[in-house]
Amino acid sequence: MKERIIKNEDRLNQVLSCLKNLEYALEEFKSNKKNIELLNNYYGSKKWFKDKELFENEIISNINAGVLSEDSVWNMNEDIKDIINEMKLIIKNFEDMK
Repeated sequence: MKERIIKNEDRLNQVLSCLKNLEYALEEFKSNKKNIELLNNYYGSKKWFKDKELFENEIISNINAGVLSEDSVWNMNEDIKDIINEMKLIIKNFEDMK
């Protein structure tokens, strides 16, 4: 009986820690919504193409410019879609809990 209580106490602590981490991650993700919108507006825009050209011709240099790659923002959006789909599956699997 003592072992059962200890095991379940450990389970509870693991779940509570996981929930706290998930809550933090979700809040951080939600707080980046504006950044996502701004990146999507910038990506593929006239300004983006101009910046890309300047960077490729080394008129602008010595900066990190992953945002000017052809895939970075697109991959970010695909990652977001994958995470949303995973969250939907989690919701579906947890809806039946008592």
